[in-house]
Amino acid sequence: MSEPTSLDEQLSQLETEIRRLKIEFDIFFNGGRERPPYDTKYRIDKMVKKIEENRSLRFQQRFRFNQILARLSAFQRLWDRTVKDREEGRDLRTQYLVNFRENEERRREEFGEAIDELDVDAVLSDFRNNPLPPRFEPTTVQMSRHVSQDQQESNIRRLYESLQQAKRTVGEPVNTSYEQFRQIIVQNTQKLCAERQTDQVNFTVDIVDGKVKFKAK
Repeated sequence: MSEPTSLDEQLSQLETEIRRLKIEFDIFFNGGRERPPYDTKYRIDKMVKKIEENRSLRFQQRFRFNQILARLSAFQRLWDRTVKDREEGRDLRTQYLVNFRENEERRREEFGEAIDELDVDAVLSDFRNNPLPPRFEPTTVQMSRHVSQDQQESNIRRLYESLQQAKRTVGEPVNTSYEQFRQIIVQNTQKLCAERQTDQVNFTVDIVDGKVKFKAK
């Protein structure tokens, strides 16, 4: 991705990164990553500082920038409170909804209708109709050259389903068929066993920092 040059492009990129940050925090609250996405937050802070230091902002750009900052500030309060609730052991889903409603009411009071873009009732309805997915649990499957065909198929199927679940959890596309995946696992099992002079290989599916990690040990 090329570096945005004009101020309007920088503002658009900032909005895009804030949307990305919101998605990453949602993934964190849903259990799809171990730590909050502070790396993305740090990148956004740098973008904000760069725009703040630009003395050529026109009135319309300054107004737009202030709207973006107000929205980011409102989101930040919501995230900080929910992270604190998580650390203190409160029910995450219920508290997230409570924090969201209170946060939106505060936004209206502080900033008025100019940045009132979120429909609280619609969001709460979406949460109720689409329950949060269960927390993803890492999966390790042992593959061996000396197991029955049925056992091998069962192991590969378990590994494939775990990988699919992990990708759905973080919003990645599932674009590999089972047959393609099976062929990859069989070939890599034979190759790694030969290279390591062993009879078995462990394949692990996990989610680290919001990304799916699939590796062999």
